[in-house]
Amino acid sequence: MEIKQELIMNVAKKCFNSHGVKYTSIDEIVKECKISKSTFYKCFSTKENLVVEMLRYSSDKFLDQSRLIDEGTQSTPKEKLKEKINLGLEYLKSNRYFNVHILGEFTEINGKPVEEIKHIIKSKLVKIYYDSLIEAYGKDIKAFIWELIFVLDSIIHEFDLITRLNKKELDEDYIVDFTLRQLDLNVENLKNNECMITENIFYTVKKDDELKIENDLHERLLEAIEDIKFKIENDNLNKKLKEAILKVEQEHKLNNYNSLMMDAMIAYLEKEETLKKEIDKLKNIKYQLGDDKNDR
Repeated sequence: MEIKQELIMNVAKKCFNSHGVKYTSIDEIVKECKISKSTFYKCFSTKENLVVEMLRYSSDKFLDQSRLIDEGTQSTPKEKLKEKINLGLEYLKSNRYFNVHILGEFTEINGKPVEEIKHIIKSKLVKIYYDSLIEAYGKDIKAFIWELIFVLDSIIHEFDLITRLNKKELDEDYIVDFTLRQLDLNVENLKNNECMITENIFYTVKKDDELKIENDLHERLLEAIEDIKFKIENDNLNKKLKEAILKVEQEHKLNNYNSLMMDAMIAYLEKEETLKKEIDKLKNIKYQLGDDKNDR
């Protein structure tokens, strides 16, 4: 994204939060940005187009930050979940007023119903929580995963509401630690109780959204493979390492994410200490694709 586009979006967000989308003119935005109107139109064709790009940018930034957490090699699954909860809090905090204005002042944006946009935003958040909870507590919690997501999501939104009503920011570490403690308690209690909440209660991921997520994982896996190939070539590493990554690539093309061949080749590559960072990233994406395949 160009610097000017980012500047316009940041300034527009402040204006929208102060006056609402409806009552903020393009003239006001360009004045605050100290740019010409022609510069604005080079970046965004209309105010509505600006709003769409702001929603997409905010959502993509959130997902990118989530991926960085996933790719961290030093953190435990529980620590990553903690970071995701913190990320969710920050997302709500930075977007609460803007999203309210959007949902309140538009019935549709670029021909897409606002409720559908709201669904997409929510589904991305739910998907991130789903994956992080499974990683932190294990696959056994799938029997009551939606109850845990409901607890997590409700606590975060309740704290956000309390913050807004009291006009006082609460300590984020306190919120995150409290949320984790409630999750720990619920995991133990729900093991012996019948699940009451299903995914239908949420704006859950639709089939087209699932496809986008899976395609994104495929692209990221190919990028990880290319990074490993480049490092092997660039650092003049053992020729057998290149043969191993090529076999991983072949298994990927066949969608064999849980195959013995792929696991064996990754284990072989993992012995090369200089590839540790790249292999950890590859494994993380591979496990997500493998889990998604098993779920279907």
